[in-house]
Order: sequence, then C-alpha cells, then structure tokens
Amino acid sequence: MTNWALPVLLAVAQLAVWPGTAPARGDEVTAGRLAVVVAAVVVVTVALGFRARVPVPVTAIVAVVAAVGGRLVPEVALFVPGDALLVLSFAELIALFSVSARCSRRVTALTAGGLVAWQGVLLLDDGPIRDLPLDLLINAVIYGVVAAAGRARGRWVAERSAAARRLAEAERDRREAAGAERRRLARELHDVTAHHLTSIVVNASTARFLGAQRPELVTESLEFAARTGRQALVDLRQLVTLIPQGEGLPGPPVPTLSDLADDFRQLGQVVVADVDVAVGAATAEVVHAIAREALTNTLRYAPGATVRLSLTQDAAGTRLLVEDGGPAGESSAGGLGGGRGVTGMRERAASLGGTVSAGPRQPHGWRVHAVLPPAASAPAGNRMRRWVRSRVVLDAGLVALTLVVPLSGLAAYVTEDRPAPAAATLALLAMIAHAVPLLWRRRRPWTVLGVLAATAGLGPLLTATSVVPADDGWLFLFSGGAELVAVHAVAAYGARPRLTWLAAVAGLTSTVLVLGLLFAMQPTDADRMSTVVVAVVLAMLAAVVLAAPFAGCWLTGAAARRRRERRAAREEAAVATVAAQAEQRALAERARVAAGLRDAVLRHAARVPQAADEGDLATVLEAAREALAAMRLMLDGLGPVDRRTMEVSSSPSA
Repeated sequence: MTNWALPVLLAVAQLAVWPGTAPARGDEVTAGRLAVVVAAVVVVTVALGFRARVPVPVTAIVAVVAAVGGRLVPEVALFVPGDALLVLSFAELIALFSVSARCSRRVTALTAGGLVAWQGVLLLDDGPIRDLPLDLLINAVIYGVVAAAGRARGRWVAERSAAARRLAEAERDRREAAGAERRRLARELHDVTAHHLTSIVVNASTARFLGAQRPELVTESLEFAARTGRQALVDLRQLVTLIPQGEGLPGPPVPTLSDLADDFRQLGQVVVADVDVAVGAATAEVVHAIAREALTNTLRYAPGATVRLSLTQDAAGTRLLVEDGGPAGESSAGGLGGGRGVTGMRERAASLGGTVSAGPRQPHGWRVHAVLPPAASAPAGNRMRRWVRSRVVLDAGLVALTLVVPLSGLAAYVTEDRPAPAAATLALLAMIAHAVPLLWRRRRPWTVLGVLAATAGLGPLLTATSVVPADDGWLFLFSGGAELVAVHAVAAYGARPRLTWLAAVAGLTSTVLVLGLLFAMQPTDADRMSTVVVAVVLAMLAAVVLAAPFAGCWLTGAAARRRRERRAAREEAAVATVAAQAEQRALAERARVAAGLRDAVLRHAARVPQAADEGDLATVLEAAREALAAMRLMLDGLGPVDRRTMEVSSSPSA
C-alpha cells in the first residue's frame, strides 16, 4: 500500500490538473488527447509501483513516456506549450529518488547523467540553442539534489535496518546465551586443564612402565607430577573463583610456539617446528591454543611420533599446520580425550573468521590445518565518506536555495539599472560569502551562525562606503534566509541543547540590526534624527514579523533533534535490555559450571600433587586419570561432542 500510494496520488493530481481544469481554461478535450494523457498516466503509475524492485528500468520508462506524451498533445499549455503532463513529469524525480536510495553510487550517477542527457536531447527541439547550457545546468542541479536526497534516505533506511539486525542478533544471543556460554566454558576448561593432566598421565605411565629398567624416571616423573599438578590445581581453583563473576579466564602471557614445541619435546614427542612468523596478539592467542590442542592430541594418540609444526603467512592470512606420521608406540592416554578438541579449535578459529580442517593424512597419521584471515579493513569509512558527499550535495542545494531571492533581486538590478561591474561583483560576492558557511552547518552550527552574523554586515558596509548606492541597499534585504537555516541547524546539531534557543535570539537580533542599518541609510528628505527614528520603528516591526519564523525554525530543529535522540535511545535501549538478559543467562550457566568443576574435577586434581609428594606414582596416575575422566564427563554435559575417535577406554593401559 505504501509503495502504491505516491503513484496513485500523482495520477490523481495529473488528471485533476489536465484534463480536469481544461473546460475552465477553454482547452479542447478531444478523444485523442484524452487517450494519450490517460495512457501515459496509467503506464507511469504502474511503472512507479515497481520502482522498489527495478528502479532503473522504471526510471527509463517514466522518462520516455512523460516526454512522448507531452509531445503528442503540444497544443495544450498550462504554462508553456507542451506541458499538459507537467504534474506527471515529477515521476522522473520520484524514480530517480528510488534509484539513488536503493542502488550503488555508480548506478545513481549513471542514471542521473542519463536523465540530464535525455533532457538535453528534448531541449534541442524546444528552444534556441543558446539557452541549452543554462537549461542543462538547472536540470543537473535538480537531479543532483534529488539523487543526494535519495542517497541520504537510503543511508537512513540502512541505519534502521542495521539497528533491527542488532536487535535480532541480540535476541538470538539471548536465546542461545546459556548454550553459547556452555560451549565457551567447555573450550576454556579444556584448554586450561587438559594439557597439564594429559602430560602427567603420559609421563607417569612411561615411568611406571620403564621404572624397573630406569629407576631415575620414577623420580623425574614424581617431580614433574608434583610441579605440573600444582599448576593445574592453581588454574582450576582460579577458574572456580572467577567464573561466577563473569570475569575473563585467567592465564599467563601467551608463550611462543617455539616454547610450546620445547614443552612437548620434554614429554617425548619429536617436534619439528618452523614458526618464525610475527602475528598480532589476537591471532597469536588463537594460534597457540590450536597448536597446543593439536600437539596434546598427538601426545594422546600418536606418542613418540614425529610432529611437524609450521606457521606461515600469505595473501589468504596466517596458516598453521600440525601433522604427525602416526603413533610410534602404544598410546597411554588414548581414552582420556574430552571429545571436543576439534570443536574447540574450530570455534577459536571462527572467532577471527578463520577455519580449521582436521582429519587423517596419507598414508598414516593426522593433520590439523588452520587458516586465519588477515585483519579485515573496515569499509565503514568509505561508506561514511560517501554519506558525507551526499550531505554536501544537499547542503549545496540548500545554499543555492537561500541565494535564489537575493540573486534574483541582483539580476533585476543589473538588468534595469546597469550598475558598475565592480559594484555588482562585490554585491554578488557579499551574498555568496553570507550563504556559503551553511555548508558546515552540521559540524559547526554555532560557528556558522556567528560567521553569518558577521557576514550579514557586508551589505550595510558596501552601502555605507557608497560601493553600492544607498537607494540600492534593498538588494541585501532578502539575505535573512541563511540565518533561518543556521538557527535550525543549531537547534538540530549544536552543542548544549538547552541553550540553543539563544541561536534564535542571536539570529533575529543580527537580521533586525542589518535591516535597521539599511533602513537608516536610505536617502530621504527628512532630517537625520527623523530618519533614524523611522529606521528604529521599522526594525522593531521587522522584529515582530520575523520572530515567528525564527522561533519556528528553532522549534523544528529541536524537534528533529529529539526525534533523532529518542530513536537512537529506543534502538540502543532495546539492544541493551536483551543483552542484559543474555548476560544473566550466561552468569547462571557460569555459576552452574563452577559448582560442577568444584565438585567433580577439583577433588581428583588435588590428589595428584599430594600423591607425588608422598612418592606414590600409582596414585598419581590414578588421580590424574580420574580428574581427566571427571572433566570429560562434565564437559560432555556442556556442549556437542566432536570426537577424533569414538573409542573410550574405561581401563587405562600402563
């Protein structure tokens, strides 16, 4: 309904103007003329109804139909010959507005340029060639302003759509908050604890298996278990403390991949590392987490294997490769995986827009390949610059509008009185200098108002110095439109909103003062005192008359500011409310996970360093396995499982 309302109103207005007013004007309404007008109205109305779907073809159809229809009834003239479809010709501007609101800047420019060229072709048959440049310039200005307005409307719609998307995303996050928090905590818990506990199991199993031949391994294993077990216990206790408050998970500064490779070499893995690549902090953290998980999996499922670890960069971004050639011996930790290692790696990569692929490699072994894209360059700046350019076009059109009346008076003055070229030029420059500051009215409204107040005195100055004759000072009586626009801008965009009413007072005072000076300098037969008194009275009357327009401009500007701020507050408040609900759900889930972590995992993990200090290697191995198994069971309840292997060993091998 909204899409068809404007075309229908335009059609009704066209038929009401002609042939509706034809009898009163004495036009002859023949069947042929009526058929042409009705056909043109129907075609244009139907075409405009589809302007949201195919705006460019609609613009072409409307431009051709309006032009052809106007030439088929050339005898009918509302103002000039051939303008029977004058009302319908506004359909071109409506179609161009739709193009600029929905299409790219390039398409908009090409469409507007095509309309100007089409009008140029039509003008060749309508008048003398000497008028063509001016007519083309006027058409270009009109089409340019309409296109800029359409771009501004498109930007406004895009902002509202973006706000709606933010709200929809926040609502989706609220619905999924608990599940997303479970998955995140599962990934973090896995990363923080699994590596320590798995290392203890592997080390203790090896020492227990070879203890008879190499007794020193038992001592080393107990020392390693005591040291690593305490670190795991500290990490777990910190997690229990911090998770309920929603704080970030603790952890030391991210070590380098070379340090990580050395850690796994001490556990018996043969790691060949090629990682001399500098990456950003966020990328380094994700790369380290993925590499740690991949190497831990090689420790579980391919002990003693040769592992290749490489980090490279190319046009696609950062690439991490971890691959092994298969187990060199029997795995001592094959059944202790949490089943979510690959899922965690993929989630970490996805947080930066990257991907992870994991699977068997030929002929034996396993391969993990992560690709993290380079930091994305935000295109918002380009869009903002385009938006600013559209605003500049609109502001330039507004400046031209404020100059219409003053320049019209100057043109009449030049045509009739033929003043000196210097005087006419200076008067023109004074008028332009008074209006041009409006181009900055959005960014510096108070400053623009001050500049306009200063440049308003150029007219009286030229008159007082006799550059412009005193009896021609009326030329500067109609420049107050710029002050009205500036007052609106201060109310809509200026700082200190509660004080913007002062702009109306300042603008009115400046305008009235200029008018009073111009009145006082008008030549008269009365004495000087009488002239001043008359000028003061006229200025006071002008103040009374102009008070309403200045107040109206301030009120409309203040209303526009209130609408803008309320809309922004409404959109942001909706998103904030939904986000707060999501945070509450996430906090509840954190508290539940912390309770499970305290009851299930921490109890078993505490036995590891205690047994190591007592020299009980069997208990160390049993406690570490029980802690891993308890964490695995807890993590299984936190999110989906993506297992590298579906086999779970209930009785660990030594």
